[in-house]
Amino acid sequence: MSYSTIAPQGTATVVLTAGQKITVQTQGEASVLQLVGFPNFPYQEDLIQTVVNTTYTSAAFASGATLIVNAGAFPVFFETGTDPVVGNDGNWQRQGAPVNIADGGSMVATAAALLSGIVTATPTTGRNVQLPSVADLNAASNMAVGDSFDWSIITLAAFALTVTLNGSHTIVGAPATAGTTGAPARFRTRKDSATSFISYRIG
Repeated sequence: MSYSTIAPQGTATVVLTAGQKITVQTQGEASVLQLVGFPNFPYQEDLIQTVVNTTYTSAAFASGATLIVNAGAFPVFFETGTDPVVGNDGNWQRQGAPVNIADGGSMVATAAALLSGIVTATPTTGRNVQLPSVADLNAASNMAVGDSFDWSIITLAAFALTVTLNGSHTIVGAPATAGTTGAPARFRTRKDSATSFISYRIG
């Protein structure tokens, strides 16, 4: 299978040649727009399709096209060609490299670390890990109010990691892993308003 992935809240510019189509698949919501230009006017983005928890295949573009594909809170998979196919069918998702936080007295999980989906650390004693600030999360993503993403933190030593709040980024539920090697804690971080995030313990 040969197709591309857009991370949550990401964007891709896709250039199609004459006769090609695009297939877009997501478990969340995505938008597909076409760049349209006219003489003496700047290019504008025309919405072609909103894709919601399904697979969409466009008609062929007789003269080719430049498309913009915007992902929502879930990854988006797409393929181009005369008969494009995305074979994911929701059975797997993209996982970037986990982010490891160096052990120390002041440990912070950055916005990029949370958005990677997996955060690890090898503490030499029980440690606190501070959540990223609202400003950092807003700068690192294009999340709308109500969007969320899931992430896990895993201790790689026999000491607990305790997630701590950061301003208007708060926590609901037990914030700590168990103090055993390999113990995880799973969270869902939701944008609650333009100026606040809440991380819920879900596992």
